[in-house]
Amino acid sequence: MTRSAFPAAARPDTPLSGRETDFDLGDGTESLILAPDYVLPGGDPEGLLPDFAVLVQDGKIAAIDIVTSLIDAHPDVPVERLPDSILMPGLINAHQQGRALTAAPLSPGDDLLDNALLVRLARTSLDPYPLALVAATDMLSQGITTALHAGASQGTGDYEGELRAAIRGYLEAGIRAVICVAGIDQGQIISPEADLPGFLDRLSPELAALLTEPSLPTYAGSAADTIALMDRLIADFGGEPTLSFRYAIPGPQYASDGFLTAIASDAKQRGIGLHLTVYESQVDWAVCQTLYPDGVLVRLDRLGILTPDLTLVQGVWLSPAEIELLAARGVSTVSTPGSNLRLRHGIARLGPLLRAGIPVALGTNNRALADDEDLLSELRLAAGLARVTDISQGGPWDTRPTLTEQLAMLTDNAARAIGLGGKSGHLSVGAPADLMVLSLQGIEGPSLDLDASLIENLLGRASARDVCLTMIGGAIRYREGELQGIDRERVSALLREAHTYSRAAADPAWPEFWSELRAHLRHHYGEKIKLARHRQNSA
Repeated sequence: MTRSAFPAAARPDTPLSGRETDFDLGDGTESLILAPDYVLPGGDPEGLLPDFAVLVQDGKIAAIDIVTSLIDAHPDVPVERLPDSILMPGLINAHQQGRALTAAPLSPGDDLLDNALLVRLARTSLDPYPLALVAATDMLSQGITTALHAGASQGTGDYEGELRAAIRGYLEAGIRAVICVAGIDQGQIISPEADLPGFLDRLSPELAALLTEPSLPTYAGSAADTIALMDRLIADFGGEPTLSFRYAIPGPQYASDGFLTAIASDAKQRGIGLHLTVYESQVDWAVCQTLYPDGVLVRLDRLGILTPDLTLVQGVWLSPAEIELLAARGVSTVSTPGSNLRLRHGIARLGPLLRAGIPVALGTNNRALADDEDLLSELRLAAGLARVTDISQGGPWDTRPTLTEQLAMLTDNAARAIGLGGKSGHLSVGAPADLMVLSLQGIEGPSLDLDASLIENLLGRASARDVCLTMIGGAIRYREGELQGIDRERVSALLREAHTYSRAAADPAWPEFWSELRAHLRHHYGEKIKLARHRQNSA
């Protein structure tokens, strides 16, 4: 973007001292000065710094200062000139599954999630290593430096092996990853689990037999087994500088009180927090209304789980009273707007969450609207959807989140939501050099709003295609369309192999029963939604 579009301090006319080079910082151990047009250290748009540069040393931010001052103070340090660009904190994907495949092979037609999960389990289990590796490289190319791996099972029967394979992929890519150890102890086939006998009676004998035949566990097993798995993973990978760990539960309806309290207690002792999906779909909401008439959040609060250590994921169907309770307990939230639209789950009411002071972060769930990992575009979608108002209730009219709120969704709030609050999501002296550089050239054009600020135009127009450099821990992982230190052809071949393999059925008998299973699932959950709505309207 031409600097005349956004008045700022002029650059000095005198030549810059120091060496200017295309220095390739590969392992984060060298020193480098990055000199863009602008530096945005954090989520405050008023903190934009023109004519500043960043000194990277030993994988950390060593200084942020006027470019001439940094070069004069460090004449022997290479300088990477980044014209027509802005340097800012690397983006944080606060909820994704490490699945690089387009959604189609995993759940055809963006089917409702509760149907798609069983359909996916009916297909051949996939190797999590290439999926996580490709997902990580895709995120690197789109300015994402940190991602939470939500830990959903691939259905191989070896959940520990799945997590270890995914970890291998993240480590090879060099992305910073928070690995969730997930678990459930009820409702694996259908929820509420008490309805399972009646549900099976309505199926054909052949399908009922397939659903109930002995199988390997989807997750680690009991709470004790899940905790023991966490012990082993931390023992083996706790020293990796780009890895950290967290617990996850895919829904309160899938965990007994004993399981929830055991996992939450261990998370508190370790200081690693809990990632809990609640009300992702209307199905989840209806099932929770059936199981917990007093309210699922009231149940969680009584169990002592609603604390600042908890991150509530999705929350599409939260009531005003539940939003107030989350705010009072200091809980963070994560929304995946594109995924929710594609799966017809609904629209999370980000306006009320933000007005209540609840930190909101964003994730892609590997099912963004454009089937990519473009968090900048997802942010634009989230900001637009936040204006949706239930006119039938008289408002209030939700306004677009502020620039500060939007930036925080991908940086500081996202770091807090995944257990890295204060450690990631900003650029400060001593912090890890996790950053991205965006070209401003793509923002120029006839639609450029000259009355708006640079940050307003950036958030309104920029996308992943504008990312020209991604750095993690001082190591450049992506630059100008090229992954650094990664054989893209090999990665692409792994993805093609996984794609082909994903089309096969785990059991030859499964395909002929998919339509029957979908129909019965829709009927079962449709009745739950009708009943829950009736109870709500009668209250």
